[in-house]
Amino acid sequence: MYGLLCTIGLRAVRDAVASADAAAFRAINLGLAARWLDPAMPAVTTLGEGWVQALIALVVLIVALAKRREDLRRMALAALVAYAGSGLISQAIKHLNDRPRPLLVLFDARHVGKPLFVGSFPSGHATTIFAAAFAWAAFLPKARWALYAVAVAVAISRVYLGVHFPLDVLYGAVLGAVTGIGSARLFRDRRTEDAK
Repeated sequence: MYGLLCTIGLRAVRDAVASADAAAFRAINLGLAARWLDPAMPAVTTLGEGWVQALIALVVLIVALAKRREDLRRMALAALVAYAGSGLISQAIKHLNDRPRPLLVLFDARHVGKPLFVGSFPSGHATTIFAAAFAWAAFLPKARWALYAVAVAVAISRVYLGVHFPLDVLYGAVLGAVTGIGSARLFRDRRTEDAK
């Protein structure tokens, strides 16, 4: 009897979470829909692509090596490791969790751009951009709020475009932030930290 009650309770919680996730999806995907945003959001979402973040970090790394700047080298390596680590973890979770995209689940979901159907959880774009933002922010504290704002914009763009549920991007954001912080800690200058 206890097992049955637990099962019923867990299903009720799961259904409530799914309902709230769908409602939040509609609020962003349908509620924010605007003609002028339709072409802008794909550009915003591109900032969360791995190749973009890798390119930025590689350019900083090349500059660091050319100018013999150890601080820039550490920062670029932290961003690269954050991007690569978060990407590997995110892809592993996607393969273990076969959550369909909103387009397959919600009849009223609108999509902008190429329709996607599988691999919704977690959002790889949100994971990547939050990993990069938190890694860069650890080395550039004055720019942290701008970096976080870009990360939030990318996450929202994924829901706006109709390719992810809000929980997909929320989980990706948390995973990315944790990975970015961990990566930054690996590469921070111990001498600077000890002097504080």
